[in-house]
Amino acid sequence: MNTLSKYLLSTLLLCCVASSLSAVTVRTRAIKNKALFGITFPDDTKEYYGKEAAIHSISKQEYITSGYRVVEINIVTAGNGLLRIYHSRALRLGELQAAMADGADAAGVPSAIQRSPVPPGVQQMADRASAVAEAMTSDTVMKEYPLATHARTIEYRVQTRSELLDLFDQLQKHWLKEPAYYEGGQIVDENEATSKKMEPRSLGGTRFIVK
Repeated sequence: MNTLSKYLLSTLLLCCVASSLSAVTVRTRAIKNKALFGITFPDDTKEYYGKEAAIHSISKQEYITSGYRVVEINIVTAGNGLLRIYHSRALRLGELQAAMADGADAAGVPSAIQRSPVPPGVQQMADRASAVAEAMTSDTVMKEYPLATHARTIEYRVQTRSELLDLFDQLQKHWLKEPAYYEGGQIVDENEATSKKMEPRSLGGTRFIVK
């Protein structure tokens, strides 16, 4: 392999690493009102602003439905509002049956029942969910009016699991005010900081940009 090829390969690897580490961009002091924080999604119609002092909890969970595996962030604030940001995908072959077997095992149901095939109706629901998932945009929230209006719930759907987990990680660090190195008002790696003094992160004034 010649020098040029090695250089191109190393550049490509660096780009891949940078891409994997930058699912969410954090802009410190991007909002003039320091009491507020914002989350921006890759669409002109998807943006959220909240009051840091109004947050009661930030949680992350993963679960499956009859047709989907879901990972979601829930931010509970003062009042009746709930912010839900999630990533979902259609269940893969055997996932639902495996989950049913785990549940049966936990409940002490005999193993013969655990080995039972997925009921046809449930499998059909999973198949339909898979078809819908392929047909729709991956960052589109699905709601069925008037069956499920999701009143008082603000929902966003992100394209990848890594984006969601990265967003939760950043939100958690800022809400818990974990210390970081700053340069020019922005968070930087330790090797980029001219000062070794760490300062606490803060949700207030920060914008989180999901790519």
